[in-house]
Amino acid sequence: MVGVPRSKGCLRCISRRVKCDESRPACMRCTSHGSKCPGYNRGFKFQDQTRSIAQRHGRTPIDEAFTPNLAQQAIDLQTQELFDGWLKYHFPIYAASFNCRVDVDWMGFIRDQWSAFPQALVWAVRALTCLHRGATQGDKQAIMCARHMYGRGIRHLVSLLQTRAALSDKTLAAAILLGGYEILDGSSEWSWITHSRGISYLFCARGPAAHRRGMGRTLMLCWRPYIVADAFIHAVPCFLGDYEWASILMSEEVARAEEQEQKGSLLGQTMDYAFIEVAKCPGYLAATKIIEASNADSDPAVLKSFIDRMLISRENLVKYNTMLETNDPPVSFVGVIPAEHARTLVLQSRDGIKFAIALINRLMTMLQSYLSWRTSNVTYGHPYKPEEDPWRHVARNQPKSHTSRLPASRVLEEVDLSALGVRDHLDNFSLTMGIGSLLPDACGCPQFSAHQSLPFHSSL
Repeated sequence: MVGVPRSKGCLRCISRRVKCDESRPACMRCTSHGSKCPGYNRGFKFQDQTRSIAQRHGRTPIDEAFTPNLAQQAIDLQTQELFDGWLKYHFPIYAASFNCRVDVDWMGFIRDQWSAFPQALVWAVRALTCLHRGATQGDKQAIMCARHMYGRGIRHLVSLLQTRAALSDKTLAAAILLGGYEILDGSSEWSWITHSRGISYLFCARGPAAHRRGMGRTLMLCWRPYIVADAFIHAVPCFLGDYEWASILMSEEVARAEEQEQKGSLLGQTMDYAFIEVAKCPGYLAATKIIEASNADSDPAVLKSFIDRMLISRENLVKYNTMLETNDPPVSFVGVIPAEHARTLVLQSRDGIKFAIALINRLMTMLQSYLSWRTSNVTYGHPYKPEEDPWRHVARNQPKSHTSRLPASRVLEEVDLSALGVRDHLDNFSLTMGIGSLLPDACGCPQFSAHQSLPFHSSL
């Protein structure tokens, strides 16, 4: 606002605070004192009255409102780019297997919809990026900040689950990212399993149709290995093995749609078909355990139907493994997937397929022994020979030790930063479709341990 002196006298009289006679061109008071009169050009005085005007009208000055917004936008953009770095650090290859085949990838989702994210999702992203920075830069204070952010994210998620938005993509995304945090920096070796159970419930409540397109499909594809792992841990069938879910994971209809949208990849589709058969394996394991534990004779017809289903799965897995036998697949097979990742995708996927085949073989051997013991006139295949146990293949491929290096407490001095910089371990685990760390127990029955499922070894 521009202000001017109220007096009309000369500047000297005004400064001396005396009355000026305002004579022209020089006042008599200045002349009588032998001083040169400075005249009547008073100039202008600038006064900032923005704050008083804003307060008068109940508004915030534009500069004060705009500057914090710019700062917040800069922080948000930085957080988004840091999350891109987190993805590339932990899931460089697995994400490449589906990013180019989905409608929306993680970074597209985050960059386009960040302003509409619920607080649970914002804090989940911040927690992961802060944890990543602390682990890679050796900053223990950053780790503690990440844990604080994770806690805030969990509290907001609990509140969000009580609203109408409980089954939205954003809520599921928040739950998945917070689940990812639990895997990397869980309060205990088993904490991520509890979180994963909740995520599985969200998927089931949303239903298969919610994951056919859009971000819903991306969320399903990125978390599906952990859904399989969760089912193995709890010895229950995996819902992704059900027909309704299998048909939206991959089918002739889905493959045709990908081709029409120029997102086709025979490599990616083969991996998806193999995953469907792998997703049935927790159910095969759970049913076999129930049959063996039962004191009553099982209906031979029911058993035969069950074994036939396992045989079909094994035949399909053998077929997919054969399709992936070429370690350096041709461009026509790789399709839209980045060529530099094709070799690793093939090798790691074959490991998961081999483990699944070994599991099915072992379960069929156990059922054969059970049937041979229960009946004398119903047999399948050859007699059980321990030295030929196919499950030994899985045991031979496991690390010699399975020591979880996740921090067991929240004490700053006890943070093991090397345990948090796991780089591609999550990538490798995901590529084996969630069964890459199965182990047989003392009785030869496959078991799945939470801390063994993600082998955090310093040598890797």
